[in-house]
Amino acid sequence: MSLNNLLTTVTTHLTPLTRHLPTPMRPTSPTSQLVALATPLPAILLLAYLPRWYRDYRAFLALGKGGMPHNLLGYLTQALARLVARSDVRAVPPAAALPYQREEVRRRYEPCGDTSFLAAAAAGGGGGGGGGGKEKDGEGPSSLPVRRGERPEVPSFVAPQRQVSMQATGAMVERMRGFLKAVLERNAAVLEERPSRLEGGDPAVFLREDADVAPFMGAARGEITHVHGEGSSHVTLSLVDAEEAIRKGWAERHRLSGVGNLMPWSYVMLYAPRDDDEFEVWKGLIIAGCRFVSGGKEIVRP
Repeated sequence: MSLNNLLTTVTTHLTPLTRHLPTPMRPTSPTSQLVALATPLPAILLLAYLPRWYRDYRAFLALGKGGMPHNLLGYLTQALARLVARSDVRAVPPAAALPYQREEVRRRYEPCGDTSFLAAAAAGGGGGGGGGGKEKDGEGPSSLPVRRGERPEVPSFVAPQRQVSMQATGAMVERMRGFLKAVLERNAAVLEERPSRLEGGDPAVFLREDADVAPFMGAARGEITHVHGEGSSHVTLSLVDAEEAIRKGWAERHRLSGVGNLMPWSYVMLYAPRDDDEFEVWKGLIIAGCRFVSGGKEIVRP
């Protein structure tokens, strides 16, 4: 039933009932008049905002299943989470300072938070990353290219976090998931597949269950990365690699990244690859995340 039909049905059934209600006495004092005027205000506001909430709820459902229940409870839960969620998910210096530049944040992610793992990931080699610190566009160890064009549209819901434009094809999503399978097979001593803790049980790449997990991982614990149905994905990178990926247009933070101990500051959503070149960049970012979360262990790129 559409919203208009629902409102018409309710009005049709309520109107005859109002004829039998007693007529209230006309308020005489200023106070009673004010109360009489204010009494229907909540109902008026509810009716005024109901169409907007209904459209917002339908947009939430259209994103598909994720970490939140795919129903009204999930919608209300993520709406409450907006009270603490961040909106600076695409902050880029110098216009806005990134949180990774704060000393107290960087200390929490030692010893690998200031290490870039992108150079080795792009080269396909094993082992730890290149030198720490930030590099200029196209220079330094990472050489992460600038993503061409605009960023995709990402609704402001706290969860699930999805892109609704520039989505990947079904074939590309299968290639992405196939790459994660290959990473798991080549690195079984360090990584394993388990149902995602963050995305309602979808397959995800984890550290092995017997591995030590850094406290900064928060609710993600040993979960490193997973792929969504429309081609976006989540991964935890080092602080400098996350900054680089956001600055060059490949990613944005989750709205709960850095909120308390829920998500790491460097927990980001990677945009869906649009072609083979972007798929190769995506592979490098995934490998960089695996190396960072594992504490710099050797991760072989398939």
